[in-house]
Amino acid sequence: MNKNYFKAIAILAGTVLGAGIFTVPYVIQKAGIFSIILYFPILCWVQLILHLIYAEIVLATKKRHRMVGYVGIYFNVFLKKISFLISILGKNGTLVAYVILGGMFLHQLLNPFWGGSLILYTILLFFIETLIVFFGLKMIAKVEVFLTALLIIAIGSLSWRSFGYLNFNNYDFLNLNNLLMPYGAIFFAIGGQAAVPEVCQLLKNEKRKIRSAIIWGTFLPVVLIAFFAFLMVGVTGSETTPDVLAGLTSKFNNWIMVPALLFGLLTVVTSYIVISQSLKEVYWWDEGINEYLAWFLATVVPFGIYLIGVKDLIGVIGLTGAITGGLYGIILISIYLKVQEKKRQRLVCKKYLNRKLALGLSLIFILGVILEIFGFFK
Repeated sequence: MNKNYFKAIAILAGTVLGAGIFTVPYVIQKAGIFSIILYFPILCWVQLILHLIYAEIVLATKKRHRMVGYVGIYFNVFLKKISFLISILGKNGTLVAYVILGGMFLHQLLNPFWGGSLILYTILLFFIETLIVFFGLKMIAKVEVFLTALLIIAIGSLSWRSFGYLNFNNYDFLNLNNLLMPYGAIFFAIGGQAAVPEVCQLLKNEKRKIRSAIIWGTFLPVVLIAFFAFLMVGVTGSETTPDVLAGLTSKFNNWIMVPALLFGLLTVVTSYIVISQSLKEVYWWDEGINEYLAWFLATVVPFGIYLIGVKDLIGVIGLTGAITGGLYGIILISIYLKVQEKKRQRLVCKKYLNRKLALGLSLIFILGVILEIFGFFK
């Protein structure tokens, strides 16, 4: 099988295995372990549908775009501006979360050996990731395959060492007061739409393999995230922290925390470079901004947001996942229905997304937005 098939799976899986994974144990612990059964199957199915219909949109449109560009093609200028705003807010929110966690993990990993402040390590990682984004998809694909393999090894190592610390008394079955809390964090954690155009690009000569690559690239990391959340809650219990790894320091010694921090760092890096590339292409492909200025805006702006003091991890991820992610999903469904009216193709989706299902998904997204805003102010 062509190596691009595995690269495509790696890019999508690496994007899904992003910084959001570290907030999931916290919200699961707050809502109760039953929330894993409640949320993961439903939201995995929803994200898979969004990934597949996005691929159909990409394949049906000759010129390369990101979401904003597709809205401009199939709808009007006003909706394109709205879509641009949502896309920019969502991607910047995601990148701010990666900046927060990436600097933290690198600092905790290297500070005991080399010393230095948190901001120093955050800047160092920022420069490394920014250079990778500068060199584009070819370098990203190569880095993603390598880092995704290391991620799986790191997850296996951390999980193996955690079993000895697992305590079933740490599990609460259900907490109705916090039952809605996991929605935004999990929806954020298992989304990988930003990588779909890269998947289509890598498999442009083998389009029939795109569906399979998207299914595997979505399903496998979701299973890993659910398993990781279950295990971490069993280890840390009420001491589970929003970034999870801080809570592990009271349980594990340094020889266990080193691979855990490495896992965290690799997770952030693999997703940061793909999301930054995606944001760069929104500016470049969809808005016609110079490539180098687009690269600058996609990398420096989220870092600047971090520098001015936006560092609330749960707040950033919850709002980004439920609000911008939900609105993004509604727009994606609307474009797909428009594409089906004109193209009537089914290269990736085996069945058409009928209007009843489209309406149902849109209502879920709208409800999620309302609940997240309500929860934020509460």
